[in-house]
Amino acid sequence: MYTMIPFNHRNVLNRASELFDDRFFRSFFNMNDWMGSAGFRVDIRENAENYVLEAELPGVSEDRISLSCENDTLTIGADYNEEKKDEKTCYSERRTGHVERSFSLEGVVQDNISAEYKNGILYVTLPKQQPAKQPGRRQIPIGKADGGDQAKIEE
Repeated sequence: MYTMIPFNHRNVLNRASELFDDRFFRSFFNMNDWMGSAGFRVDIRENAENYVLEAELPGVSEDRISLSCENDTLTIGADYNEEKKDEKTCYSERRTGHVERSFSLEGVVQDNISAEYKNGILYVTLPKQQPAKQPGRRQIPIGKADGGDQAKIEE
């Protein structure tokens, strides 16, 4: 039964050094250590009009995902929930619990954010704010002063 439990193979030819086997260094090379049980992976792409955030949430049903904006921050949360069985579990890598990440919405039109969830990926479209148009150059006409205006200036 315990032969089904995965373990780390220690192949001498594939190991660069004992130094990199330290937990501190493993965290740089292993995303599972870095994200831990509190995160999920995302990709952020950009085109001319939008940023598109793709969040990897496999096995999470759409009704267990929350997406909110507050104080210029986008927060994505998800509840992982495995089925509880009456059988005694010897080993499990399946997650249960809540994961959450937040992202800055600087430069995003928050009222037009949209989202779609398919095949375990949450796609969030974040429309870019267009830069404010700077007024073009305009010529200001210079009028001729009449005698009445000159008198007000001299007073």
